[in-house]
Amino acid sequence: MKKYSLVKTFILYSLITFILIGAVLSFVISNHIKNDYHQNLYDAAQIAVDSINESILVESDFDNNIDNAKQMLLEENINRSLSLYMPQSYTMFNNKKKIVLTNRQSSETITANDLSGVDMILESKVTYYISKAYSINDVINTRVFNLYVPIKYKENIAGVLMLQIPEVVIKSHVDMLLKEIILTMSGGLLVLFLLLIRILYSASKTLRNQNNELINQKAEIETAYKQLSDSYRNTISALSNAVDARDAYTAGHSERVTKISLLIGENLGLSADEMKKLEYAALFHDIGKIGIPDHILLKNSKLTDEEFAIIQKHPEMGVNILKSIEFLDDILPIIMHHHERYIGNGYPDKLSGERIPLCSKIISVADTYDAMTSNRPYRKKLQHEVAVDEILRNKQVQFDARIVDAFLAIEKLLNDDNKRGKRI
Repeated sequence: MKKYSLVKTFILYSLITFILIGAVLSFVISNHIKNDYHQNLYDAAQIAVDSINESILVESDFDNNIDNAKQMLLEENINRSLSLYMPQSYTMFNNKKKIVLTNRQSSETITANDLSGVDMILESKVTYYISKAYSINDVINTRVFNLYVPIKYKENIAGVLMLQIPEVVIKSHVDMLLKEIILTMSGGLLVLFLLLIRILYSASKTLRNQNNELINQKAEIETAYKQLSDSYRNTISALSNAVDARDAYTAGHSERVTKISLLIGENLGLSADEMKKLEYAALFHDIGKIGIPDHILLKNSKLTDEEFAIIQKHPEMGVNILKSIEFLDDILPIIMHHHERYIGNGYPDKLSGERIPLCSKIISVADTYDAMTSNRPYRKKLQHEVAVDEILRNKQVQFDARIVDAFLAIEKLLNDDNKRGKRI
């Protein structure tokens, strides 16, 4: 779907809104003008009727046809009073709906629709009545509407005056006023629209500048975060190296365990966040050995049960050391349980199966492999193949089968590096 800029979208919706508002206002204003025009027409017709009643006709004139002399006076009076509305014809009925006066051609007949308006007046349902426009067949072939006005004497309706008015008269008047109103309204809306566009453009420009500033700040924050992360990483490496440095035989152990763990994690398809947690946990997995006395940690003979019990405390010691560092909170369970065994006879909590954190199980395999392939005071290192066989033998016993399978997928890389003297 094509995306539009903020300004273009605003222009599009504004134009649609202005068009809808214009259409609604035009309809409302047009009807209002028509109603006003009808009211003015009625007022003018009522003035004409009042003038007729006062100076020309008497109530008895409605009993029969009005004579020619009065007819001429009536026509002159009506044309003078209603000249603005250009009545096409007029017809006067008595209260029995008999025509007493008309200037219609003899060929023009009075229809049922014409009489319906007369009925409305005679039955006193309305004070005046205007019919809907309709077509007539005459020289100009136009549409007309009828205006019906009561003729009263002492509040009694003696007759009804029906005026036939060309629709074009009111239509031209409405169209003229509507055109002026629309032009005025359009001009005002255009000025408002241009002002809004200017305001929006200025706001959009400000937002773009702010967005660019935010992008730059984001880049600066990301750079600072990377530098901070690198600083954390270096600090962690230094601390883990400090632990390894206590024993010449285990120098570089934490770094190697980290690299092996990351190879296994990559094979398992861990997310970037999980890989980062795995890296930090592997680097710090033996940090608790700082609290183990040298005579136990560096002992070159078999440990007693009491000494081994102290060694088993190093995961908990590591967690206690790191728990005050907020950004390492997520790796504490991994460090705590990297010596658990799959069947549940490890330490410190004898967890089993899926209760052991995944990263703990990865570090367990990497830690065991590096320990077996490293020289120790009490034994020489094992060959790569022997260490791999030992890990395979403990599949589903000490180690999770899925982790062992992932290790087997990368063990050739470890062996190749060992042969080249570039131990991971």
